[in-house]
Amino acid sequence: MLNIWYFFVKMCSMEEKKKRRLLILSIIIFVLVLAAMYVYLYILPDIRDSRNENAVVTYARVEDQQKAECVVIRDETVVTSGGAGSVSYFVEEGVKTRKYSKVADVYSGGQRDGIMAPVTGFVSYYLDGLEDVLDPERFEELVPTEVAEMEKKDPESSKPDSVDGDKPIFKMVGSDVWYVAAVIPTAEKIEYTHGQSVEVEFPDGFRAAGTVEMSKEDDKYCLVIISIKRYYEKFSQIRWFGGTVVSSVAEGLLVPVDSIGTNGENNGVYVLEVDGNYVFRAVEIIKHMPDGILIQDGGAVSLYDEVLKDASRYQE
Repeated sequence: MLNIWYFFVKMCSMEEKKKRRLLILSIIIFVLVLAAMYVYLYILPDIRDSRNENAVVTYARVEDQQKAECVVIRDETVVTSGGAGSVSYFVEEGVKTRKYSKVADVYSGGQRDGIMAPVTGFVSYYLDGLEDVLDPERFEELVPTEVAEMEKKDPESSKPDSVDGDKPIFKMVGSDVWYVAAVIPTAEKIEYTHGQSVEVEFPDGFRAAGTVEMSKEDDKYCLVIISIKRYYEKFSQIRWFGGTVVSSVAEGLLVPVDSIGTNGENNGVYVLEVDGNYVFRAVEIIKHMPDGILIQDGGAVSLYDEVLKDASRYQE
């Protein structure tokens, strides 16, 4: 009988402990729910508002570009066969060849005449008949509108097996420097100055650094002549191409337009510090753009800093 009573008391005690645990667990859950609601209603909005007020500083590269119809101008010497006959060649397209090296043989009536390179340069079999017209020594004679209205066709590789007279069979292209003339409608031109550094981009993405040698214009067109010293494997095979002239390149850090403020002496931005406060840091402005302002890299502001989007909202 005592054993039964002891068992009953023990069971009641266990039920009480279980209820207390459930009560404690319920209180803990209730407190956690209240804390979560407080964070959601009061803390997160402040964090979101803080993030919305700030902008992250990013890197940017800005180019001033102008599309243009371009024509390649080279120092070219056309070499003819000297007479009728069959032709055999010893030099491949685009190979740099020394002066007096044999490029071809012409056979006629049992006689063989060797055709030599008259100058050192690249051998090319792409001819278009403009070699004497588009000549670097005739820049002063070029009229922009006349160049713009030329027939725009690329040279063709003839490399004939035989000729019926004294015909052009190849040309030597000067290897030191070559030129691109950008043809731009006068109404769309921008200012180019002698000695200005630019880049020319070709349709295949190749870019060549160059220097503006001269700029001339008439009522309809402007002609900007750019000298290039970098080798381009296709330069002896093309004449006309739709290109891009990059007149300037600016690199730096990009911040929102309205983030620029002043402390009375300098332009600058308000940078968010680790402690949550904003500190004014002076900056050097490089360029104004529609989507932001480019500032000097390496100053008081660093990449990935957070800055106040609207400097006018800053309060001590």
